Amino acid sequence: MTQAGVYQQYKLSVVSGGKVALPRAANPSHSNKSTAFLTPDLQNYIVPFNNQVKIYSTETRQCVKTLKFSNSPQLLEIFEKENAQLADISLKLSPEENDLTLLTNDGRIISLNYKGKLTSNPTILRLNLEDGESVSKVFENSDNSFKLLTSKIGSYRSVFTYKLYGLQIKKDSIETNLEHTLNDVILSTWSNNSKFMACLFQRDNQRHVQIYSIWDKQELKEFSLQSISAMHHPTASQSSKYVSSMAVDSSGSQLALGFASGVVNVLNVSDLQSRLLKWHIDSVLSLGFTDDGTYLLSGGWEKVVSFWQLSTNLQQFLPRLPGIVVDCQSLGGGKFYSLALQMTQNLNSTDYQLILLNAADLTSKVSVNGPLPVFNSPVDVGAMPVSAVSTKASTTVSSSSVSKKKQMNKLRKGIKKDFTTTAAVNPVTRQIFFPHASAVQTFDFYKNEQVNYQYVASGINNTMGKVRFELNIQDPVVLDVVFTKDGKWMVTYEVQFPPENLLSSKDLGYNLKFWTKNDNENDWSLITKVIDPHGVNIPITKTLPVPTTINESRGILTADNEGGLKYWEYDDYQKNWCLRKLTLPNFNNFSNSVSLAWSQDGSLIFHGFDDKLQILDFETFKNFESSNSDSDIPNEFTLDSEIQAMKLVDDTNLVVATRFTLSVLDLLKGTISNSFDIYPFVNGVYKNGHLERLISCDEKTGRIALVVNQRLKEVQNEENDIPQYRARVIVFESSLSKRVGSFVHSNYISWIGWNHDTDFIFLDINGKLGIVGTTVNSEMLEGVNSEISMETNFSSQLQKLSQQQDVSAAVDGVDNEDDIALDSINGDNNNKVLNMNSFVGMFENIQNVQMDTFFDYVMKVVT
Repeated sequence: MTQAGVYQQYKLSVVSGGKVALPRAANPSHSNKSTAFLTPDLQNYIVPFNNQVKIYSTETRQCVKTLKFSNSPQLLEIFEKENAQLADISLKLSPEENDLTLLTNDGRIISLNYKGKLTSNPTILRLNLEDGESVSKVFENSDNSFKLLTSKIGSYRSVFTYKLYGLQIKKDSIETNLEHTLNDVILSTWSNNSKFMACLFQRDNQRHVQIYSIWDKQELKEFSLQSISAMHHPTASQSSKYVSSMAVDSSGSQLALGFASGVVNVLNVSDLQSRLLKWHIDSVLSLGFTDDGTYLLSGGWEKVVSFWQLSTNLQQFLPRLPGIVVDCQSLGGGKFYSLALQMTQNLNSTDYQLILLNAADLTSKVSVNGPLPVFNSPVDVGAMPVSAVSTKASTTVSSSSVSKKKQMNKLRKGIKKDFTTTAAVNPVTRQIFFPHASAVQTFDFYKNEQVNYQYVASGINNTMGKVRFELNIQDPVVLDVVFTKDGKWMVTYEVQFPPENLLSSKDLGYNLKFWTKNDNENDWSLITKVIDPHGVNIPITKTLPVPTTINESRGILTADNEGGLKYWEYDDYQKNWCLRKLTLPNFNNFSNSVSLAWSQDGSLIFHGFDDKLQILDFETFKNFESSNSDSDIPNEFTLDSEIQAMKLVDDTNLVVATRFTLSVLDLLKGTISNSFDIYPFVNGVYKNGHLERLISCDEKTGRIALVVNQRLKEVQNEENDIPQYRARVIVFESSLSKRVGSFVHSNYISWIGWNHDTDFIFLDINGKLGIVGTTVNSEMLEGVNSEISMETNFSSQLQKLSQQQDVSAAVDGVDNEDDIALDSINGDNNNKVLNMNSFVGMFENIQNVQMDTFFDYVMKVVT
């Protein structure tokens, strides 16, 4: 196959990843947050994601069906381009037997066949909703009648207006009639059988509870919270009065109220007799009755589900869950429990996990979550759950109504945000490893599921949940994961935080750990732990595995922010990792712009520190000295700005990215052979050293992939004005002399890496994983972006650009001149590109140079 033929096969497709969606979690008035449900035959568990709906078998625990929104042009338009959110899922709403019905928050009802492929066009109907009115829930009765619950932000942000409609769906139309309206709702819940709804609302400066029969259209009970004797105490604290969760049983006879203080109050609706259940020591975040009303499930910050036997008040516990419990439901006639967990240890993104439990023995049947990256800056506006104490990981009782508004304001003001993340690809299994707080997640890109989640740093969160002031204790954080070239060793680097308010609170500790595992094991085993590997308070800024030619690839190189280097390798005799070589810091400043590269034969190390590039001899660990006395190749280069990334693509070309330019350094000639400016596109967006997360190299072909993120111009002065982004992935030949392809993705790309085969894998801020490559199989091709066009005739493209210099029309919300400037990053070397790097070498020995000699130097650079 010709080289050009390979280029033409390059495609960009978003085929994996995605985040578990809890549609009602964004609405603080809903106690029931999860929309995942079981099919009537109890064989399948249907889970919504932000980019797809996945169906899991309860018998095999495997995903048996994936309905990707990107496979249908209509669904892609609704969920991607119009940013509609999934509100609820139903199997009965459509008259067709095998149809799954999706309801969006803006009132669209989408019916599609969930047992076949998404080949036929889905049926889409639209509700006539008021401005600001959002779909919350569809209730289903045994006689195939339906009710629709909507919510709308009320007179102030912490209350909502609820409306309940009768809903009739015909083949091509919808009929709704308003049946019930309730204003100033603070909190709501409904029973498992969808027959009763309970609401906590505000009236005359007092909080009232109303229990409503959905199908009989009558109010069963209304009472003031103050009328409950167990509630009324003049000296009670605010957290003991704040209701954080509710549940009503399937007969409408019992109501459970969970408070921010940790107390659960179970009411008998008929006579308002109450009893208190005390075990939680922070906010009760979720409550749920079993179908027969004999047990009450409760969960919160402790990462424990408590099962209360209401006849005896005895308890059973399900401890050590991976996240705090924000939703718990009884499904399948009491045969299963569905738990929704929020992993609050990641403060920059909202991570959820769904677990389906067998009610008989509390064993896990299905566990569902997507990739868990930790972004450098917060990427969404999900509010943290309520806690009785003000902490970084929670919302306080007093600030719960304004926390989301603050989050949105932060996002709106952040013009230049660094949303990059860290990840590593195992060279053998090709699984992606994401550092996630004190743990490392293993995610299989091709199976589209989590393979393992292992705590690699010891902290409180690993064994139990943190409550109240414990939330301020900072657990160790894994900053980086690296694999040796043979994939048998994993190296993790973590930072440990001392307690606050001490003289030593700023003295951070750093650990370097070396792990290995057998093929039949899930977890990695710790072999060596090095405390403060580069000295006290000296962080590691870059880690690089050795080439396969050195010690059977069992070695790594680490660099710090003072310019020091250390080489570690595995010793067969000691069965341990040892420090073999080191070089002391030789710079007079600190810098986080540190990059490393290694020649393929292992003889040379390239060390970038700030704007200096040094070439070291691996044997001596000192500056490289050429054996040829006549050679004038320097062993040190000074570039135009701080070095952000280095990739050695073959034996002669070293690709160097600085803050301003992307250049190729010809190591044989000691000169920059090709270069162009990237400053207009990455200026001030990434922290020092983080641009390397957006540059990747195919070590087999030498091709380079560069990600350029752009912020789109959005409408100003809107309340929900959140910045929108798009990204370009540009693939170059190894010498940067030709652009192989340019692809557009509709969101901010946070990381790109080589999959150790023929493709590049990338992750965006919505947790979606995509691929840029040549080996996209038929299943993946279903998600190919059809709008991407391959540009192969670069000369004609340049001619078009020259003709469009005066065009200033806006396309897709971005000025054309932005696109034109971006397309000039083309790597085409027909015309010499001049920038500040072009003359760097010329000024190194400028003293006492005659004018004609100086002119000759300039002409060499220009021509």
